Amino acid sequence: MRYLTSTIAAFALAGAAGVFAQEPAPAQPPAQPPAREQAPKATVTGCVVQAKTTDGGTVFVLSKAEGGSATMYVLGGSSQSDWSANANKKVEVTGPVQEPVSADKSSASDPKVVRPPLIAVESVKVVAQSCT
Repeated sequence: MRYLTSTIAAFALAGAAGVFAQEPAPAQPPAQPPAREQAPKATVTGCVVQAKTTDGGTVFVLSKAEGGSATMYVLGGSSQSDWSANANKKVEVTGPVQEPVSADKSSASDPKVVRPPLIAVESVKVVAQSCT
């Protein structure tokens, strides 16, 4: 029995020594997630207007938009007070454009619900004091 215990202890020590004697594996950098596609930037001119949302809230939009792929954009990236100061003015805005993603299929088929793209405004310039 003593011989068996000594043999088991010797194998355990040899195994432990073998583990510690191994060279550590080269450190690999953590896997990088795929880069999210940056939304393309656009410069668009239009009229700042306050609009109602389907949940009863309000949002500022750029209506009668020129220079982009849509005629209306939801304005993001600035606070509501910034947009209220520019309401009913013609402005030029620049920023990345994000197409709308609709999770609610019922409102997607409702012709009364408009889902314009969002422009995350990085710069804004007033080009006319009124929209005419």
